[in-house]
Amino acid sequence: MTGSVAAALRTGPRYLGTRWPWRSLACLIVAGILSCATVIGIVPVVLLGLTRRLRTALWEPMLRAHCARLRMIDPSIAERADTEVRNSADEQRLPTVRHVAYILGAAVSGGVAALLAVFAVTIVGMLLAAPLVIRDDYLDLGVWTVETSSGAWVLAVSGVVFLVLLAVVVGGWAVFESRLARLLLGVETDPWRLEAARLETTRSALLDAEGSERALLESELHDRVQHRLVALSMSLGLAEAADGDGPAGRLAADAHRQVDETLAELRAVLLGYSPRALIERGLAPALADLVADVPLDVDVRLDGLSGPRLPAPVEHMSYVLVSEALTNAVRHAQARHVTVRGDRAGGMWLLSVADDGVGGAQLSVGRGLGRLRGRLGALDGTLTVTSPVGGPTTIRMECPV
Repeated sequence: MTGSVAAALRTGPRYLGTRWPWRSLACLIVAGILSCATVIGIVPVVLLGLTRRLRTALWEPMLRAHCARLRMIDPSIAERADTEVRNSADEQRLPTVRHVAYILGAAVSGGVAALLAVFAVTIVGMLLAAPLVIRDDYLDLGVWTVETSSGAWVLAVSGVVFLVLLAVVVGGWAVFESRLARLLLGVETDPWRLEAARLETTRSALLDAEGSERALLESELHDRVQHRLVALSMSLGLAEAADGDGPAGRLAADAHRQVDETLAELRAVLLGYSPRALIERGLAPALADLVADVPLDVDVRLDGLSGPRLPAPVEHMSYVLVSEALTNAVRHAQARHVTVRGDRAGGMWLLSVADDGVGGAQLSVGRGLGRLRGRLGALDGTLTVTSPVGGPTTIRMECPV
């Protein structure tokens, strides 16, 4: 059996020998019932008001019932529509305008179509039963009275023709219903768009997983490795004090110095990787801590952060970008002054870092700025570098938020 009533109709006459005409008729009958239920369900909405709890309690069951009805004519669309409705319910979202429009549109079209179908089925039944009726009586059709068996069989043949036409019309109505659901319930059937949506979902999941792993690694390094190194440093300090001038004391002093250097390097890695100030307090405090230890005149001004915080991946990439730019300014650019500017505008986060150094910075593949551009691409962001020889250098990041 084909996968939908639309596919069955495309097979031509073979459609009549499938289950789809009967499934379409059953869907039409259920549509009539749901049409009555929709009219009844609107009454408490009008009387009790459009509260969130009431709308959720009424619209969700109606949408779920319509999704179950759609399974009779197009299971794939019904499954996607039901998934959308379930996700909306789980996230406690109110029905959208399109959802409400679908319920009202299905109520009108289903109610009218159901009444017409009842009338058509009654007429077809009378025509098909004409030979049996004529045996004992006559059939009065208003302008035409049938009393002979030959006339009755003509009516019966007409009934068969009308039955075929009714099956096709009901199937056409079912196709209209499935397309209406696809349009108003947000159901996408284009395979390329579905694949794009799947990739977008996968990418978001990977970014979330990266953030979780980064936070876990930072916590492990900070809470376990760093604490063990501090404890080791203290033990070596005690050993150094116990035999300050002896060979054991000198060896302990050298080991103590190496441990302190390792601790300093670990703190530097943690500061540039995922500082706790960024996770707990946001981008502005984290950048304030970052520039405090930079031997340059750094002017930071971030606008557009008075509302909700930036998404965690965007905050992290912004911090890493400023950290990389400051490192380059200190090590390579011979800069004296750095300006950091950030702003949220039109759904985009714009961040720029400019220095008065010698310039010549490039987006080399596999190097710091090149890797940042690739990671920003995963966020649909862009990274541009303007750095003529002689300076100044401006690194600009744009990312949707």
